[in-house]
Amino acid sequence: MDFGLFSTWNAVYADGKVPWDPAYNGGKLLEKEAYACNFEEIDAIESGGWDYLWLGGGHFSTQGSMDPQCLMLAGILAERTKNIRIGTSIHRPLMKLPGEALRPTALPHERYAFDNLMLDDPFQTAEQVSIVDQVSQGRFIYGAGARSRGSDERREYFFEFLEVMKQLWTEETFSGFEGKYYNYPAFYESYMGIPKPYQKPYPPMLLPVDSQESFVPMGEKGYKIAIGAGSSPHNLRGSAVLREDVQSYRKAWIDAGHPGDPTTVVRVPTLVADTKAEADRRTEELMNLARIYYAGRVGIGSTDAGSAGPDATAEANLFGTPEEVIDKIHEFREAFNSDEIMFECNWTSSVPREVVMDTIRCITEKVIPAFK
Repeated sequence: MDFGLFSTWNAVYADGKVPWDPAYNGGKLLEKEAYACNFEEIDAIESGGWDYLWLGGGHFSTQGSMDPQCLMLAGILAERTKNIRIGTSIHRPLMKLPGEALRPTALPHERYAFDNLMLDDPFQTAEQVSIVDQVSQGRFIYGAGARSRGSDERREYFFEFLEVMKQLWTEETFSGFEGKYYNYPAFYESYMGIPKPYQKPYPPMLLPVDSQESFVPMGEKGYKIAIGAGSSPHNLRGSAVLREDVQSYRKAWIDAGHPGDPTTVVRVPTLVADTKAEADRRTEELMNLARIYYAGRVGIGSTDAGSAGPDATAEANLFGTPEEVIDKIHEFREAFNSDEIMFECNWTSSVPREVVMDTIRCITEKVIPAFK
């Protein structure tokens, strides 16, 4: 069993209160201090023997996240660390189908990016991934998604983006690509090429499942998947149905003839304390802030794949003492055929930094040793 930290490189405010906290009194965003606190978390999991770091985030949402460029940040952290594997969860290439309109549930920062930013292309993304993988000496995992949310066409578009990159990584000289969405001529000089990854044929890929319709296609394609332990906040299906979806994914993988046993990475809100009384108190404070965050009055909510709203988190979480969390991990492992837990120790960006660090300490000292 492997264990990773999910981080959106969270913000820090002058008074220690996030803007959706009723006690917030206008404290300024402290960017320098935020970087220092986030580096402290990375150093703690590196020295504590954790297996993975997962970087999430997005454009124009500094209220909770300071990570609009997860590939760049992954490269920086690859140089800072020596042992831990680093993945993006997720990198979101900006993609737009002809005539496509953004869904009504999109948040303002997502809409601004969709309406105004240039589209990502697979050539430049492939180059960036290769560089990060070389700097890390093969410790990189490329996690990506395109918010298909049940759109067969958008999912097909995204898969084609990935196919272009895989061809660039594996061919000595790019032979050209003719697809439905992307068309590139072959390189016409022998010296032309892109940097190749350290890992061969290319870094492992992890794709988050953002809708029920995605489970079978992911299995058919042979991609490792990440799921939220509870339901998506915009698709409240329940953990029982989610278990069935994972079984459908496994069947599709096996039926397609892919080698190995298909497993899942489970992302789950996490808060651990030495005593039950302290864990319960911190959990109550966090849930109160999370409900405000998702209500949209002050906070921004989330539409990320794998992110869990308050109702889902009340059903599926890793809140409690180390002993309670160990028992829950065993349950997730059995229910979802999981080989890795992605601990979200600052769920909704609402957890005080000293509580985040105490959770990391408890996991390092008392949870991970139970599985190693």
